[in-house]
Amino acid sequence: MGKEDAPDGAGRAMEYPLFFERKSLHRFCAVAGALCAFAVLAGSVVCAPCQGNDTTQNDAGAITAVPAGCSRQVGVVEPTTDAIVALLNSRALVYADRGELDCAIEEFSRAIELKPEFAAFYNNRGVVYRQKGEIDLAMADFDRAIYLKPEYAAAFTNRGGIYFSRQEYDRAIEEFNHAIVLDPKCAEAYNNRGGSYANKGDQARAIEDYNRALHLRPDYADGHYNRGLAFLYLGNLDIAIAEFDRAIRLNPNFAAAYNSRGIALTGAGIVGPAIEDYTRAIQLQPDCAEYYFNRAVTLNNAGQLDRALKDYDQVIQLKPDFPAAFNNRGSIYAVEGQFDRAIQDFDEALRLMPDYAKALANLAVARAQKGTREVAAQSSGNAAGGR
Repeated sequence: MGKEDAPDGAGRAMEYPLFFERKSLHRFCAVAGALCAFAVLAGSVVCAPCQGNDTTQNDAGAITAVPAGCSRQVGVVEPTTDAIVALLNSRALVYADRGELDCAIEEFSRAIELKPEFAAFYNNRGVVYRQKGEIDLAMADFDRAIYLKPEYAAAFTNRGGIYFSRQEYDRAIEEFNHAIVLDPKCAEAYNNRGGSYANKGDQARAIEDYNRALHLRPDYADGHYNRGLAFLYLGNLDIAIAEFDRAIRLNPNFAAAYNSRGIALTGAGIVGPAIEDYTRAIQLQPDCAEYYFNRAVTLNNAGQLDRALKDYDQVIQLKPDFPAAFNNRGSIYAVEGQFDRAIQDFDEALRLMPDYAKALANLAVARAQKGTREVAAQSSGNAAGGR
């Protein structure tokens, strides 16, 4: 959602495509009884794995350390294979929660060696591969999990997420449909199917799925965020803002929700709070070029060109292949009369996107204005010399 200025007398054709986050699919279904869970894989692991001690498993399934230096007494048994794989799985979940993804993969792989028939370990390792961006390995693990356990709803949801990331939305919807049939209470499956419909342009069906997800989980921040995006695309700014408000209340560190609320506020003409939201999004995710771009666009509209210029600089530093940032920065340079720098930016925008009409128009105007100024300067010099 954005607006585009028509070229004015200065020849500026700015680009204002405020950047949305793609529908939120970064919540994958996890293990632990095939329940749908947060992307960290399990919320039940509260302790770091014990290291350097022998272990047994108590009746509740928790891993309990045998105190170092104590001899084994009668009644203490050697860990069974099930106890060992439970320990490996628990340790892997902790590593995944800490972001130590390679360690998590190693532990899941060890568990698979001991229990190659256990589908949940493949599903969990697939989630971690997905977090690492190793999509083919993730897909192979989800395939294996489903082969071993055809009724595994979480694995279908996760495999659908892979298709979604590949923009194969119809195949993603098929996977989410399977997951919903197998587990009609999995809010993630409805949320993710909604995201697929939305990216196919069917916002109405997307909203229906988000409604179902939120009926199952009223505290589902991603569901509120995605429903807000759908209403934002439909132009219902008040409803969109209310949904982003809910998402942020549920997850105060939800950078994408601040960004999208900023877009909605910008569309409503509420500039100050919009800039505050972009700033908060940047604080939470300082490596996201789109957040800087959105703030720059809003500052640009507000006439704060110096601040906008700094943000465009940051966009280009983070994402040097961002043609709209070069075009917009060049337009500011042109307004300031820095035609050489403006022409350089328009040239770079066209190198990145050769059919970029706005940059092409801006380049022509900047060259003409530079020529006009040079002619005027030469005429002025000639006139002065003739006195």
